Order: sequence, then C-alpha cells, then structure tokens
Amino acid sequence: MKQWFAAVLCVCLLCLCGCEADPDVILQNDASVSESVSAADPEGSSAADDDSGYAGMSSAEETASGNAISEGDDSAMICAYICGAVQNPGVYELPDSARVYQLVEMAGGLTADADEQSVNLARLLEDGEMVWIPTEEESAAGVTAPQQATDSVSSEAAGEDSGKVNINTADVSELTTLNGIGETKAAAIVAWREEHGSFQSIEEIMLVSGIAEGTYEKIREYITV
Repeated sequence: MKQWFAAVLCVCLLCLCGCEADPDVILQNDASVSESVSAADPEGSSAADDDSGYAGMSSAEETASGNAISEGDDSAMICAYICGAVQNPGVYELPDSARVYQLVEMAGGLTADADEQSVNLARLLEDGEMVWIPTEEESAAGVTAPQQATDSVSSEAAGEDSGKVNINTADVSELTTLNGIGETKAAAIVAWREEHGSFQSIEEIMLVSGIAEGTYEKIREYITV
C-alpha cells in the first residue's frame, strides 16, 4: 500500500512540474520574436514615423506646386517715360497696374520746386506714356510739356486736313473753338483725359462732367479721336 501511495505521489509531482513555464524558454521565445520583427522592419519605423514621413512629402509637393503658381503669375510689364521736375528722369519698366506716383518714386522722387498739384499721381499708367512734372514756375507761366506741344501741332495739322478737333490731343484753347465748349468744359475734358487716359470713341466725351447729350450733338461732327 505504501508503495502504491508513493508511486501516485511521484506522478502528481511530475505533472505539476510539467505545467510550469520554464523562464529560460520564455526569454528565448521573446528574443526570437524581437529578432523576427527587426528583420521584417530594419529601420524600425513606427506609425508615427510613417505619418510624419507622409506629411513631409505633402509639404514638398505643396511647395513645388506653389512655385509653379508663382512662376506662372508674372505680371505684364509696361514702359513709361518721366521727365521734368524729378530727380532722375528717364524710361522705367513697371507692372501694367502701376500708377503715376510709383513712376515718380522710381525716378527718385520730385524735386523741391516741382508742382505736385499739376499731376494726378493716382492715375493708371499706359505703355509708352510720357509723364511730365512741371515746376511751380512753369505751371504759373502756362508752359506745356514738350510732347503736349508736339501733339498740339500735330492736332492742328490734322484739323486743317480733316476739319475736326482731336479730343485726345487738343489743348484747352483748341477745345474752346468747338460750339458750346467754353474754358470750363475744355479744362474738364483735359482733366478727364489725364485721369482716365485717351478717349476710345467720340461718344465717351459725354462721360466728362458738364457735357451732356445736347452739347455732344452740337460738336460730334467736328471732333475725332
């Protein structure tokens, strides 16, 4: 009986020992798993690293796209000539949306004796335009710009041939020769032209303050652009 009890006890002890995990075996298994992971992913990138890498690629693509847009948005350029009472008269290249004051700045600014009030500094420039800044003395004496004087002569010659006044080039004295146009309206025509540029058609003269349809009907056969 004692022998039988001893045999049963040995069997139980053997079973209990077989159910416990061997620590050395566990450590070896963990090391094997780590080596397998390292072999599969040699750089050891994580989900966060993947996200940051994707973000970096997007940023580079956006930068390249932005450069392409910037290169395609070059503004058209114009050339304008400025002379008279400025520090550095000459021809300058500007964006087609430039105004007179920007041309003045490129020319180094006005001189001390410049008549700033004689020029609309906010007016848009046109390609090939000449801007003349008179001195206060020249304005008081009624001196006109060289190009304006040339235009007046050309206008007079054209008037002799066609019998019409060119409202884009005529000065105040020439405009007053038209029926119904006095000095005030003539000055308004010149001021409108300096602010908005040349008239594109004779009908546009009605855009000038003080020149209604009735006045236009009187002069339309005698004017040209």
